[in-house]
Amino acid sequence: MSVPETSRRASRLAGWWAPAAVFLLVGGAQLWLVARAGTDIPFQDQWDAEGRLLYPAWIDGTLRATDLLRAHNEHRIVWTHLLNLALFSLNGQWDPLVQLVVGAGLRAAVAAGLVWTIAGKVGAGGRVVVAAGVTLAFLPHLAWHNALWGFQSQVYFVLLFSIAALALLGGAERKRGGLVFGMLAGGAALLAMGAGAFVPAVLLGLAVLRAVERRAIEAAWWRDVWPAMALLAVAFALRADVPEHAALHAATLGEFFNALGRSLAWPHSGQPLAAVALNLPLAWVVAARLARRRSAVPGEDIVLLLGGWAALGAVAGAWARGGGGEFVAGVPSRYADFLVLLPLANTWCAVVLVCEAAALARRRWRGAAVAWVAFLLVGWAGLTAETMRGVVLPRARDREAPVRLTRTYQETGDATVFAGRPRLLVPHSNAGSVRIVLDDPRMRGALPPSLQPEQPMGPLSRAARWVLGR
Repeated sequence: MSVPETSRRASRLAGWWAPAAVFLLVGGAQLWLVARAGTDIPFQDQWDAEGRLLYPAWIDGTLRATDLLRAHNEHRIVWTHLLNLALFSLNGQWDPLVQLVVGAGLRAAVAAGLVWTIAGKVGAGGRVVVAAGVTLAFLPHLAWHNALWGFQSQVYFVLLFSIAALALLGGAERKRGGLVFGMLAGGAALLAMGAGAFVPAVLLGLAVLRAVERRAIEAAWWRDVWPAMALLAVAFALRADVPEHAALHAATLGEFFNALGRSLAWPHSGQPLAAVALNLPLAWVVAARLARRRSAVPGEDIVLLLGGWAALGAVAGAWARGGGGEFVAGVPSRYADFLVLLPLANTWCAVVLVCEAAALARRRWRGAAVAWVAFLLVGWAGLTAETMRGVVLPRARDREAPVRLTRTYQETGDATVFAGRPRLLVPHSNAGSVRIVLDDPRMRGALPPSLQPEQPMGPLSRAARWVLGR
């Protein structure tokens, strides 16, 4: 083998180790959380979307392709439906614990893909820093809602497809293959969750940034614009309005900006004004490019796209749910997997700004960057302590509480067993939805293992419990 071939092979191997390590660390951490705090009791929308609609229709042969495309709230969740159907068919029964194990792998793939995307143009030292930052950001406890609710694979699918689409369509030098696969990934993101619509929006934003930098709209500019416009048209066609959710929308500017500030300030969600400081590096980088005071460094555009995607998510969440009381005390953990991209993008920008600072000013810039990172980590540590103390540890101490409550209701039919219980222990806010599934003859023998202990477990259920050490 020639020396150049050996060098290329070594370079490819070097590019793989960081994503692989992050995949194992993030996946292992999430499996640990599922093993300590996860159950096979469905939660909230699962009873309706899966137990009342998806599986019974599959069993009696009435499920149609259009049913998979039908909106769930404001989202199209085709890939989640397909995954759940595949697991149900292979296992022979419904088991949210199997979904949680698969979800750990999906989320680990998101983290690994993020490292692959961001660290592709940096050296070995840079890969270590990126891998460490992404691993810390994707530890599952702050996103415990998604990690412990089997229905949330939609979050991981939209992240996977959106990151792929942005990387393939947002590059300065895009090949034909990148265009084809980027459009496919962008379309797949639209069928994963509503957040897929942010992909064309931020691609258009990047095209505008490049045009302002050049002070001209060149012929090549349309190369960046038309794929985004095509995806935006598809997103518009797939939009879903939910009139009954109008009461959850932010009704005043105060409600909107409170929710937006808390989201942009994550993990300092209790201090909305912290959003200004935490997003200053990203804003500075963009402003300097608009003013033509600096040029983009390799890999910068994808970081800006990821940060912009997360920021749009914060804006959409503040408008769609800002009036529902969810943001009164902070940010619900189910949004963490989206918002975490913002501090990652800002950290990357802070490092770039320090490296670009003039030699005489670099000391001051380095001090400011260290203080900024320390402030970010203080927020992360505080939110970690709050989450561990209030959610993870209590759930781990009595993991089977939701199982006991649901089985008692199954046996007695008395919905008062849920009265006064913490919301996270109650399978559904409407006990009638649970009763319909439990009494459906089509689901007899296909309920989760805890709800039919006399039945043998399916092969995937046994495998999941082996993985989790149960």
